[in-house]
Amino acid sequence: MKQAERTRSEKFVVRFPLGMRDWVAQAAGVSHRSMNAEIVARLRHSMDNWPDQLPGDEPAVPAGDEERFLLDHFRRLPAAKRRALIALLDGSRPTV
Repeated sequence: MKQAERTRSEKFVVRFPLGMRDWVAQAAGVSHRSMNAEIVARLRHSMDNWPDQLPGDEPAVPAGDEERFLLDHFRRLPAAKRRALIALLDGSRPTV
């Protein structure tokens, strides 16, 4: 990066979840970029592919289909996640 570009850039601190820094470092190595360049490239790709129009007032699930939608998703969860969700809804501690 040239000095002129450095002075025009903005700094932003990001806290990664554990292990993500290594993941980014590995991806950067494969792409032959710095970690910063890898993050910027991936963020730029994501933003370039962001939909022009986000859903407005349309509900994510058509009215009247909420229960079916939730049940379908619940049935696809692994057993441990189903138990945890039930415990959360019941207000009790989840069991493993």
